[in-house]
Amino acid sequence: MSRVTERDLLPWTQAAFDAFFISQGRQAHAYLLAGHSGLGKTVFAEHLAKTLLCQESDQKACGQCQSCRLFESGSHPDLHVLQSEKRTIDFADLFATYAPRYLEDESKRNKRKKPSAVIAIDQVRDVVPDINTRPHLSNCRIIILNAAEDLNINAANSLLKSLEEPPSDSFFLLISHDPGRLLPTLRSRCNRIDFRLPEKQQALDWLNSQLPGVPNTADLLDSAAGIPLRALALAGGEESADNSQVTDVMLQLANRQIDPVSAASELIKKSELADILTAVQVLISRIIRIKFASGNPLSAKNNCDRVLLDCGKRLNFKQLYAFLDIVSNTKQLAGGPLDDTLALEDNLISWQNLFS
Repeated sequence: MSRVTERDLLPWTQAAFDAFFISQGRQAHAYLLAGHSGLGKTVFAEHLAKTLLCQESDQKACGQCQSCRLFESGSHPDLHVLQSEKRTIDFADLFATYAPRYLEDESKRNKRKKPSAVIAIDQVRDVVPDINTRPHLSNCRIIILNAAEDLNINAANSLLKSLEEPPSDSFFLLISHDPGRLLPTLRSRCNRIDFRLPEKQQALDWLNSQLPGVPNTADLLDSAAGIPLRALALAGGEESADNSQVTDVMLQLANRQIDPVSAASELIKKSELADILTAVQVLISRIIRIKFASGNPLSAKNNCDRVLLDCGKRLNFKQLYAFLDIVSNTKQLAGGPLDDTLALEDNLISWQNLFS
């Protein structure tokens, strides 16, 4: 199997991509691309935007026209990207090339102790005049919000006005790794495209194409809770240190070997609250998967799985899912006015109390 790149459309998203263009003429003006981080939503949005802007093809970007060349160079005048300063710094992808156009100027950003993790109202206000003009080159304009849950409340309300009275020939693509954090009114004005876990064999086939010769891809996929791009990141050494630290802390808390206040303080020194909570979500999802499969004697394949299974057996599914809800609710507030350390402390106390 030939190796693909992270810029290729991922195989488990191909059907949704084809369905979008089959519905040509019935397309909505706004789409919500929803699902866990690591399922290919950003790559999907990139391919969708490039194809919609292409001057030669209406089903797959030709890659050769002026529009496609400008798109790849990061200078297409009809593509507008809103994302947080932090995301623009952390992810050196194509959208990070477009995003600075709507970020605050450098003098304002330098006054902050750390990059902003929100999409602010000024960013939304700045893009409105651009999307209310005629397209410069293509037949439409594309406005991408990545990730839409980073919108603060004022920015979300400002965007809502544009979604209620959308400019003609415009497409809004809202990428959301946590759609529950979005205003219900925003969600209701978008056609939703859900990104779910691919079938395990399809995910393994893709992962094997990315990691030729690596023997433990199934274990990597299990460690990533079935999320293929996260498994690929783990294989490359990305995320593994943070995820490993979060796993160690959560297990120590379950065994009352450390206290939640100290644990929160140490974690927050090294990572952002949203990143820590994402790692917690992955861990709890993995525990649930291992616990669910525990009737199979081969389910706990390694020592780490056995430790997680032992932890999971001390709780019931209702408790695990209830704790996931707590984490998700906290994650909705991340990047806002709440104190990150105190918020994390509350979550870790809730986790430890489950084992009292």
